[in-house]
Amino acid sequence: MKNTLHIYTRVSTTSQEEEGTSLETQLEFGIKCAQKLGVDYKVWNEGARSSSKDDLSNRPVLSELLQQVDEGIVQHLYVWNTDRLSRNINTWGMIRFKLIENEVTLHTPTGKQILSDPQTNLMLGILSEISQYDNQLRMERFRLGKLKRIRQGNWMGGPPPYGYMIENHKLIPNEDERLWVKFIYENYRDGASIDEIRTKLLQNGVETRRGNAVWSHGSIDKLLTNTHYEGYYNYTDKKSGETIRVLCPSLLEAPLVKAVRELREKRSYGKLGNKRAKTSNQKYTYLLSGLLYCGHCGARYGGNYKTKQTSYYSCLQKTNKFKTKFTDRHVICGSNRNIRIDRTDEVVWETVVSVLSNSHQFKEDIKTQVLGQRSHKKSSLELKKIEVRKKKLQKELKDVVEAIVNFESLVLLGKRNKTETAGIIKRLEQHRLDLEAELKEIAQSSIEEQKQKQWADWVKEFAKQIDKFRDPNFSLEDRKKLLEGIVSKIVVTNNDLREHELLIEFRLPYVDDRFVYTDPMDKSKGYTIKKGRVTKRLRANLLKKS
Repeated sequence: MKNTLHIYTRVSTTSQEEEGTSLETQLEFGIKCAQKLGVDYKVWNEGARSSSKDDLSNRPVLSELLQQVDEGIVQHLYVWNTDRLSRNINTWGMIRFKLIENEVTLHTPTGKQILSDPQTNLMLGILSEISQYDNQLRMERFRLGKLKRIRQGNWMGGPPPYGYMIENHKLIPNEDERLWVKFIYENYRDGASIDEIRTKLLQNGVETRRGNAVWSHGSIDKLLTNTHYEGYYNYTDKKSGETIRVLCPSLLEAPLVKAVRELREKRSYGKLGNKRAKTSNQKYTYLLSGLLYCGHCGARYGGNYKTKQTSYYSCLQKTNKFKTKFTDRHVICGSNRNIRIDRTDEVVWETVVSVLSNSHQFKEDIKTQVLGQRSHKKSSLELKKIEVRKKKLQKELKDVVEAIVNFESLVLLGKRNKTETAGIIKRLEQHRLDLEAELKEIAQSSIEEQKQKQWADWVKEFAKQIDKFRDPNFSLEDRKKLLEGIVSKIVVTNNDLREHELLIEFRLPYVDDRFVYTDPMDKSKGYTIKKGRVTKRLRANLLKKS
């Protein structure tokens, strides 16, 4: 082996290796050197490896080669130039010491070099310093160029977040993945745990970006904290500590993001009183699903249908199995009784029908068949106030975004303390989210009115007479549709061993409204309807059979 020339080859980037030119050239000259010396040769190909690291942790081939140097196996070493071994001054110093100590002759295209010779050793040291300086300049130019591109809104490099793809160096929505991002956020908002979301993704055949069929908990958790979906992300340069705020297309609406952020804080394991609400795949249609809420903890009620046993609605927060991560105490809702599905459906349906039967406003809605003639319709003055509020919010939102950019600029210029400003920016970001959520609520109000109109178009098919609602043949699906149009939610409280209290909240003020003639002596002058309440409170035994 002492008559063998050991040829070490390496390039700094994968692209160079794929092109093959640099590695092939190094090997070609190494073989020519071996032929000139009249010896055999052995190739040590490191491939594409970075020269920026301070140690040999990313150079397994070179590490093995140096081990054979220590064992006295290697006497002749060929490299294209000394920076193929290392540009780092400390690492190169260690390699050079090993070569001198073991009397290894170093060969390059310019000839052989006896490292123990003082003049040769000096020249190699100077060349190494120049090589390291050149490497540092190149890395600095790359870093500054990258920061410039990021400031221009280009992607910082690497795979884009789930939900996005790269086009012209910028993030754009990936429409297929975008749907699943929204699916994950909406399920989390509606009470599903990360484990349940993970199961649903598996059932729907949704793969991760890397093609894994099963999502990890960490991947979903990270996705739920990703600011990209709000419309921005922060990039921090490791060397300078500078943080750049980059705008990108938002994938989710502000109210959804805000709801998830707030829920994540409530679900934090480190907080006392934390409770997780779980949902399950629903296989049975429940009349009151989505309407029942617990008056003790605020969570939704879910149904548990049994074919041969009594079926119950129960609070989704209430459980005797779940324990918090840092305590052995069970997380139990204050509600101490479930409620029978058949009995609860019966009481709620009869109460709602009774309210509608006695409501003058409901009859008026049926009579006119057009919501625009309702006495409780928003007046033009109210609509004008809403529009003024909307414009004010839009201006405030613009000012907040400009303030965020301004604070970040002051930090870069060294005019503001970075730590202090980070807190200010965080609060501004939260305010921005609140403003966007309120703007969305204003936009949603017009959508809600349109839904009410659609409901009115539907209800006139059934409401020629109120007895239609009492018809036993009135299907569960139609009853459910009517309730969802009439009722916004039903709060269930249990402070008694047998009875429950129900607070039914109607979408419109149908409860105890009154019919008032303009002139009781002359009914031809018309009438008005005095607005009633939107809530109906009652007590009932929801444990007995229907």
